[in-house]
Amino acid sequence: MAPVLFSPDAERPPQLTAALLDFHVATKGEPLFEQAGETARSLASLLHHLGSSAPNEQERVQISVLLESLLQEMVPGEAEIHADSRRPLVTPIVPSSPTRNPRIALYIDSAALLVMLRETLAQAGFEPVTVDSLEALAAGSDDHCPAAIIADLGLCQLLPESAEIFADLRRHLSPAPHLFCVAASNDIPARLEAVRLGATRFLAQPVDTARLVSILKGVTIQTPLKPYRVVIVEDDPFLAEVYRDGLESVGVDTCVVNDPLMAPDQIVAFQPDLVVSDLFMPGCNGFELLALLRQDDALADTPIMLLSSEANVERRMEALDLGADDFLIKPVDMSLLISTVMARAKRARTLKRSRSEYRRILQRMREMEAYLPEDFARRADTDVEFDTFVSETINMDDFVVGEVGKNDQF
Repeated sequence: MAPVLFSPDAERPPQLTAALLDFHVATKGEPLFEQAGETARSLASLLHHLGSSAPNEQERVQISVLLESLLQEMVPGEAEIHADSRRPLVTPIVPSSPTRNPRIALYIDSAALLVMLRETLAQAGFEPVTVDSLEALAAGSDDHCPAAIIADLGLCQLLPESAEIFADLRRHLSPAPHLFCVAASNDIPARLEAVRLGATRFLAQPVDTARLVSILKGVTIQTPLKPYRVVIVEDDPFLAEVYRDGLESVGVDTCVVNDPLMAPDQIVAFQPDLVVSDLFMPGCNGFELLALLRQDDALADTPIMLLSSEANVERRMEALDLGADDFLIKPVDMSLLISTVMARAKRARTLKRSRSEYRRILQRMREMEAYLPEDFARRADTDVEFDTFVSETINMDDFVVGEVGKNDQF
């Protein structure tokens, strides 16, 4: 089947999509093959949208992933796919890692932008180096590899091998260089192309150089990262310690609370990036604790994840309606717990940082009001209180929990 799907010149049998859909229908209610049927349905849907056209590179990756999954589900064990050999559905970006390497490669077409970047980066303590081509960058020695590459997306698109060059740099250099793509437009195709090249960030012109420097210092750990902080609410001391050991093994600061009634005060004091709570606990169950915490405006930005041995869908919907950000089924695979906690904590910290920056700018604007001319506020076109621009009406419907599955129409 694979050659038929992948070959640009081969014609796919017209009955292939129908056969996959028939297989999906036939496996309904069959526990051994139901998952394979769902995979077949996804593959059929993708092929239907392709029609008679040949798949592009990204579509080939998707087809390959679905075929590998289908084979594994049809022949368990014999078609086991090692985690390291799985095809990623998105080009992986370089993880943040500490480095003292100050070199930043500039592959820029605009002379004005090039001058601005060179001056800004030099003032920030980096060593900007101009490169004439990606081939020259790839041919450079490991001793002179850059910590990051700031590349003109338009120039990258002119070279079909650019994606492979960046992938090769990520594979062979340690630490691998980060990629920042600069583009004249902020449209979706440009941003998607940057994602496919593995860009750490997409930068639309005019480039915010101050933010660029902050990100560069962050991903090279020149600005020390603070460990993520997690509160674990679990009445079973043994399980709580298991979760703590797993999270602390990856550098997460944890606070264990065995009594859910003590959790609110402990959470306020610890200021976590994430709260992980069991569902069934004496004195106060996880849903009650969730509802209680969501009434505290100070914890509105703090994600809360529930753990439960009950896999009932309505329970999960109820948790989401109460304000839970995730719901994992026990026994929880430790690698899944760690990945989920890290992803949620990272997102929460990003949102808090954005809101903090907003408040800082707002405060600065208030301070600047004192320097405005006295008659400024009396002008007809500006006779508006500043707070009217930032005030927000609170809709209490956002805080009312309905009966999930009974009144909602989907």
